[in-house]
Amino acid sequence: MIHEVVNLINDKRVFESIFEKPIPDKLLITGISGSLNSLLLYTIYSTLCKKVIFISNDKSELENFLGDLGLISPDIKTALPDEKNDNPDENSKALNLFSSGGDFIVFMRPEYLGSTVIDKSKFIDSLTILEKGKEYSFGDLANKLNDFGYSKNDFVEEQGQYSIRGGIIDIFPDSLEVPVRIEFYGDTIESLREFDIDTQRSLKDVPSVSFAMNLSNDTNNSQERTEPVFSYIPDDALIVINEPADINVKEPGIDIDNLLSARKGIFVSSFQSSNPSLTSGMIPAGTKRIKLDSFNQPDFHGNLKQLHTDLLDKLKQGYDIYMLCSDKYQAERMSKIIDDLGNDDETDYRETSQKHYTSPKRSKNLISGKLRIIEESLHSGFTINNKRIAVYTEHQVFGRYFRQLKKRKSKFKGLTFGELKELRQGDFVVHRDFGIGIYSGLKKISVSGNEQEVMLIRYKDKDKVYVNLNYIHLVKKYSSNEGHVPKLTKLGGAEWDNIKQRAKKNVKDIARDLILLYAKRKSSPGFKFSADTHWQRELEASFMYEDTPDQIKATYEIKEDMESPHPMDRLVCGDVGFGKTEVAVRAAFKAVLDNKQVAVLVPTTILAKQHFNTFRDRLSPFAVEIGVITRLEKKADQLESIRRVASGKINILIGTHRILSKDITFKDLGLLIIDEEQRFGVKAKEILRTLKPNVDTLTLTATPIPRTLNFSLLGARDLSIINTPPKNRKPIITDIITLDWEEIGRIIKDELRRNGQVYFVNDKIERMYTLAEKLKSIVPTAKISIAHGQMEARKLEDVIINFIEKKINVLVCTKIIESGLDIPNVNTIIINEAQNFGLAELYQLRGRVGRSDQQAFAYLISREGTLTRSAIRRLQSIEEFTELGSGINLAIRDMEIRGVGNLLGQQQSGFVQQMGFELFMNIIDEAVDELKTTEFSELFKDDKLFKDKISLDSSTQSKREPTIIENDLTALIPTEYIQNDTERLNIYKRLYEATSTESVDLIATELKDRFGNYLDDIENLLDLVKLRIKATNTGFEKILISGRKAFIFFPENNESEAYKSTFLDTVLNEISINKSGKFLIENDRKRLIISVELPEPDKSKLNFLLTLLE
Repeated sequence: MIHEVVNLINDKRVFESIFEKPIPDKLLITGISGSLNSLLLYTIYSTLCKKVIFISNDKSELENFLGDLGLISPDIKTALPDEKNDNPDENSKALNLFSSGGDFIVFMRPEYLGSTVIDKSKFIDSLTILEKGKEYSFGDLANKLNDFGYSKNDFVEEQGQYSIRGGIIDIFPDSLEVPVRIEFYGDTIESLREFDIDTQRSLKDVPSVSFAMNLSNDTNNSQERTEPVFSYIPDDALIVINEPADINVKEPGIDIDNLLSARKGIFVSSFQSSNPSLTSGMIPAGTKRIKLDSFNQPDFHGNLKQLHTDLLDKLKQGYDIYMLCSDKYQAERMSKIIDDLGNDDETDYRETSQKHYTSPKRSKNLISGKLRIIEESLHSGFTINNKRIAVYTEHQVFGRYFRQLKKRKSKFKGLTFGELKELRQGDFVVHRDFGIGIYSGLKKISVSGNEQEVMLIRYKDKDKVYVNLNYIHLVKKYSSNEGHVPKLTKLGGAEWDNIKQRAKKNVKDIARDLILLYAKRKSSPGFKFSADTHWQRELEASFMYEDTPDQIKATYEIKEDMESPHPMDRLVCGDVGFGKTEVAVRAAFKAVLDNKQVAVLVPTTILAKQHFNTFRDRLSPFAVEIGVITRLEKKADQLESIRRVASGKINILIGTHRILSKDITFKDLGLLIIDEEQRFGVKAKEILRTLKPNVDTLTLTATPIPRTLNFSLLGARDLSIINTPPKNRKPIITDIITLDWEEIGRIIKDELRRNGQVYFVNDKIERMYTLAEKLKSIVPTAKISIAHGQMEARKLEDVIINFIEKKINVLVCTKIIESGLDIPNVNTIIINEAQNFGLAELYQLRGRVGRSDQQAFAYLISREGTLTRSAIRRLQSIEEFTELGSGINLAIRDMEIRGVGNLLGQQQSGFVQQMGFELFMNIIDEAVDELKTTEFSELFKDDKLFKDKISLDSSTQSKREPTIIENDLTALIPTEYIQNDTERLNIYKRLYEATSTESVDLIATELKDRFGNYLDDIENLLDLVKLRIKATNTGFEKILISGRKAFIFFPENNESEAYKSTFLDTVLNEISINKSGKFLIENDRKRLIISVELPEPDKSKLNFLLTLLE
């Protein structure tokens, strides 16, 4: 991994001359390039000084160094504060590191030195250092957290919060990456543990923790800032200044001379030492100068022949060469490309004729085995000529933007533990047997004088059902279209069963048709495409983003389909910009490589234009001919395209339903790509069916499909789901501003200055024309137009196309752009009255920019105080960690229901509303499985995927039919132990869904970790759940514990596994030998019931039964 590079730098003594003693107070190092600078910084920290201030004028460079350092040595404490205080947690972290006396590297721009922060004495007074084993007043700590701006919560969910449960305090200071759990014994700190914010479980012990006042708190954040940052910096810190020539020392507030006067300083520069810019400015006369012989990685611009020549040349000169790749997938792909490069055939693909595409001949590869490929990457490659070292990065070879994926910072993602599955009082729920009701909380009931908890559900006409927690698996939270209020079920009637039966019959009819189509296709002959070539790998590697796991999987599935002897019919689902078009480009290129033509059918002229631009940009280096036919093309151009398609000169034709016209014939059509098929009319679909029989078909849709549905429809529909956005896009800089026309004018001018375009979003149509006039008055050079949903369709289309073609550079529009538009040149979005939009809408709107390697900006105009910083932080965390929070999942539920409708027919939406999303998904699963095991059993008898699914289902069958444990013991989670009802229910749910005793032990450990030690009532509950699991595995129907007796009920079916169990053998043997009456067979005609005499007390009863079932 990356430590191989670190070790190589050390072994070859690259920095030997720098660290020769005595080390001067001031040192200038020149000729240092790429990420060699990061390795130097790590060596300075390791060798010279453990307190380092790294100053650079370039914010993106600082982020690169920070990313590199996190990879080289993740344990180093770092911070990247900023002068505008846009990121209070990083600023707080920096002040904490400066003040606590520990080791650190703090990255900053020179302007930060000139900024003012909270009074140093106030900050240091609030600084708290806790150590394991030391005394600290529990009460004082709780008071201090409150005084210093931390907010008290049931559970810590984001920075600036704390919670207290028994003798445990959880706290998440803004200066820490993860929250900390402090467990007291009296006033002694018994342990300090970092914990995961999502699972709330401890991660690791830490010896100490330091934190100060919560600077993210609005009160603390608005305190008077009078102290210069300069005064916080320790006297023994080492100052490292990157590219000193770029820093304007005369700018007010930047007093670097003063900073360096009493501290050691190192200046580093990529310039050679003779550069005149390094002879003046802040570098003192007499500074020792050391020159390194390093250079930036050459620019290959994706030219692999050039890379091949360079690698061969360097190997001949005896270089150690490393190729750094961001992950295993990129490394494997690069390895294949390097293998492909070793050939004698000088023919370049780009020079081959259109007649046939062939792979180059192979010869002995002189590079393979000598180039070291690493599955981690620094931000920039470099060469060190005098040491014969070359470290290249794969992303630079292809000109791909790269950023180090941050260590996932614990941030609140919607509701802890998954909002979709959590219940709160008043939520609608679906009980599989009783229907839709309202969850009304956990209620205590008395059983033979002992307390237990049950779930209360209220139904129509004030009917109630008390659900024993044995049956908690039958209850799901109701979810459907956002805002839809379901009808409560009337208990006692046949209404609920009828709804379920109708839904299942309906789904079965649709699934039957799907399976018949699927079977027909699998038995039809199709064209078997060739395996991947060198050119295919080169195209895929040149994609400007790293492939997400979903993209990798979808690409693999499509290629597997294309290489099979049967026609492909695959549906790819994914949000706009998530990379499904790229997957389609790869499939099209694969078809073209086998001399087949491709038709790309889209519903609108806008999409045709977008796809034409995308396909052209990606495939033009490979001499692929692409044509487009829409109403916008002149008649003569259309006729020319038709002629060239018929003769085979156009490889890929993109167009609207015009492609389906009788006058268009393909010479040899091999692949049909359909975008948003559901948007085509009935007539177009009928023509499609005649085109499709033996042609491979790939359908794309931006409507999300639930992953569970993909699993359910195995063998009925081939689905690929792309749910994750590209991971290495530049994060969108998001800011909240007030309505300031001068500032808005500056924002627009800045974007137009770099030849970009701007969306100005406003939710009210009547104000748009006034706003457009205002924008024209403040930016007279802007070409402004308006787009909204009430415009005539053709006129709206013309506006959008003019915008795509850059004839317009500012589009004033409604949220009509929320989905469907993918214009890489638009990199600024201004959303007016942002407080009127939901978080999901803001997420969707903001996602319309940032689709290229340009830095994108989103400005949310809101009235003061209407859109909070925490809301923006959540928006940013969604993108930063490429995880859709549960709040967003709730918002996309509407779209998923639409997706189900598109796939199975729109009438299914009615069933979703009648029974809820989760239950409907279960019914689809059951219906398809029943068809496969009955009507279509012959068809699926050799289907490995289906067999795997059935075996997985059967392995979890016991979970669906668990043993019922009825008892009169005190077995519950007291409200004093877990006060939060939702969390108590969550623990019950997890316990009763556990399928192994090990899972129960893990939950027990978690309870002690999060809530402290527990008493017998919880111990009994845990043992009852373990008993239930063992009884379920043995095959018992029920166990009744009453007083000193337990009754074990066997199933009525005497073929059941329970009758073959060792338990039964043991008991029968005991009865025949021992006549004490400890075990008795009860008189029952329907089933076998064995009664067991139990010892006292409750704990002994449960231990006895658990041992009996071993």
